[in-house]
Amino acid sequence: MLLAFLLLLFFSGLSLWLLRPHNKTFVGWLSVLPPGLVAVWLLGQVGSLTGDAIYTERHLWSPSLNLEITFRLDGLALVFGLIITLIGAGIALYTHYYLKNDPEQGRFYAFLFAFMASMLGLVWTDHLLMLFVFWEGTSITSYLLIGFKHKYAESRRGANTALIVTGFGGIFMLAGSILLAQQAGSYSIHQVLNTPGVMESTIFPFALGLLILGALTKSAQFPFHFWLPGAMAAPTPASAYLHSATMVKAGVYLLARLHPAFAESAYWFWPLLICGGVTMVIGAVFALGKSDLKALLAYATVSQLGILVMLLAFDSEIAAIAVVIGTIAHSLYKGPLFMIAGIIDHATHTRNIHRLANLAREMPMVSAVAIVAALSMAGLPPFFGFLAKETLLEALFYAVTPELGILPWILIGVAALSGAFFVAYSLTFIWEPFLRRTSPETQAHAAHPPGAPIVLPALLLVIISVVFPFVLTYPAPLLFDPASSAIAGAVVETHLTLWHGFTPYLITSLIAIGGGILLFAARQPLRRVLSYDRVDGAAIFQEVIDGLYATARWTTHAIQDRSLATHIAVVLMTAVSALVYAGRHMEFGIDLQLGVLPITPSEILLIVVSLIAAAITVRTRSRLNAIISMGVVGIVVTLIFVFFGAPDLAITQLLFEVLTIVLLVLVFYRIPFQLEYPPLPPLIRARNLLVAIAVGIFGFIAVLINARPPYFPDISGYFMRESVPGGHGGNVVNVILVDFRAFDTMGEITVLAIAAVGGYALLRAHRLQNRPDHEANGDGSPAQSNELHAPSPVQEVNPHA
Repeated sequence: MLLAFLLLLFFSGLSLWLLRPHNKTFVGWLSVLPPGLVAVWLLGQVGSLTGDAIYTERHLWSPSLNLEITFRLDGLALVFGLIITLIGAGIALYTHYYLKNDPEQGRFYAFLFAFMASMLGLVWTDHLLMLFVFWEGTSITSYLLIGFKHKYAESRRGANTALIVTGFGGIFMLAGSILLAQQAGSYSIHQVLNTPGVMESTIFPFALGLLILGALTKSAQFPFHFWLPGAMAAPTPASAYLHSATMVKAGVYLLARLHPAFAESAYWFWPLLICGGVTMVIGAVFALGKSDLKALLAYATVSQLGILVMLLAFDSEIAAIAVVIGTIAHSLYKGPLFMIAGIIDHATHTRNIHRLANLAREMPMVSAVAIVAALSMAGLPPFFGFLAKETLLEALFYAVTPELGILPWILIGVAALSGAFFVAYSLTFIWEPFLRRTSPETQAHAAHPPGAPIVLPALLLVIISVVFPFVLTYPAPLLFDPASSAIAGAVVETHLTLWHGFTPYLITSLIAIGGGILLFAARQPLRRVLSYDRVDGAAIFQEVIDGLYATARWTTHAIQDRSLATHIAVVLMTAVSALVYAGRHMEFGIDLQLGVLPITPSEILLIVVSLIAAAITVRTRSRLNAIISMGVVGIVVTLIFVFFGAPDLAITQLLFEVLTIVLLVLVFYRIPFQLEYPPLPPLIRARNLLVAIAVGIFGFIAVLINARPPYFPDISGYFMRESVPGGHGGNVVNVILVDFRAFDTMGEITVLAIAAVGGYALLRAHRLQNRPDHEANGDGSPAQSNELHAPSPVQEVNPHA
């Protein structure tokens, strides 16, 4: 399993230069190889994971930190792995033809394979921390895929929204995972789920709530559903893969994995039931009002995800079976429909159903695939979607118990209403672009009819979807039973057929189909009403983001819209204030033993030189003189360390001083030069004097406090003893920096790197301001951004002000 993961990562890097549009056709077929090989291996595991059988791999990562990479393949992970790889192979082939002649095709493949690897790691891992790593890996790679066309504002906005929502959800999931693992005493997922007494702990509701919150954000559940339609700005291969079969089902997978342990809890039942049910209705209703093919499919996906989440609220075998059937069926019809939408857009340059008509005559093969997949989406017999709808209704009828009262009947009615909208928007998808006749002058025509290779992936998935219902006796014990057993937490045997007789759920399904036909007939006035969505989650989210930016601008203007000297004065006086506050609440004495201290001429010389250098630094009008004199002060400190027997500190101080001086010279070399500065106002000079005196006293008192016996046991002895055996270095200071406090050093390096990037951006902004407009964007196009025409952020000010 680790080999499969590394294979996809290897091809992710290889794609950057190998998979280019100028390569021959076989290179596009070569892209099918990585997911295809993994799918073949997974198919070889089919039949060996029945019952309680599992396949595990364990690889130590960092034994000292108790970190390991653990993979665990059971029936649920197998089904999701097959969905990821089989549909991924089809998307890889589809991408080669969809992005034909796109110079960035290799970059898209790199992101696609990296996402595929992250998704496989997510469904295979058995470690909660690794689950978070792969979870965020899918968020980052999906951000890159959604924002692939980054020159378009819509793509950037959709990518940012998806990353923010799913990224914050990942943080919530991490917090819940840590709480749950601490309570169970293990980070192994299957050990956590089998630890008794977890639900009786006081932190369980908080841990479970955080986990559910993370899953709901990932699977676009109300009130976080808005990010999924906004992500339709992604290229169609990304939409077909991320938003029909893989990423959006990551949250469903997490809930399904947790289901055996927590399904009996009320903290589990009500959030999933309410959020899933509301999402099911919202997605189904608003899908009918969309005129963009991808937007219609996006809201249909939201509705289907709501159904899966709602089903996971119930603790029954039939609900587990319905989740498995619904997940597979949705992937098999929604993936092809997204591909068809991309093919239509590619051929006609529009996805607006008002401009599309009579495509069945212009693109017969595409139309046949689309119609079959849409009929499955509508839940009409004898397609796989019909079987998924039947198991959903059977699960709801099974939940009719005295304990739940009329709630199941309400859910059955809501599900029937949503099913009617399923039928209505599916028929709209079929009629408007493919079967509707209109005048040739008003309809969009296919500029170049699609070839068979680009239709082949969608065709193969539709064939599987059509064949599945007629051969249920074969995949049921091999695929459906193990996956359903993993969700239910007990051995499940599925008995699926297309015909069960005139059952209550069949009658309900027929009522939904009839209602859907009526809604389709009345679609025009309904769509006018539904398209008027003033309460838009994406708009509310954007207003929140704009409000955060406005708050940040106000805060920056109020606090940082001053000179650098003012900023430094605020920081230093804050430190002084903290010392004064601490001194008022601490009892400490300073025992000074006055006497004649022996002092050498060399020490007197160092003191005099440091005083002169400090005075020059403050009084000079030249930047170069100030930098040099400040360096002299640092060298004096280095010599003091040498004289008092601290050569390791002296070396560290010397390296720091040299690096600081070099960086300052390089930075000030780029900043506009000014020979003389105007005299400072009296108030500024008084403030500077006050700050200098306060900081001087602060340093003096801090040294005196440190000269007395410490409040706590000294730890320097530990570092001295363990420097060589533990850190393998004789320089204690260096060992502390790179070994004992390595994470602190890494954080400091990160801060410096971020500061360096910010400084580079400031310098580059100043350079771009002086460049001609036709060079500003780097691609020959005029600069359109307002930032390029704003005043340079690098402005010359008096350094002492």
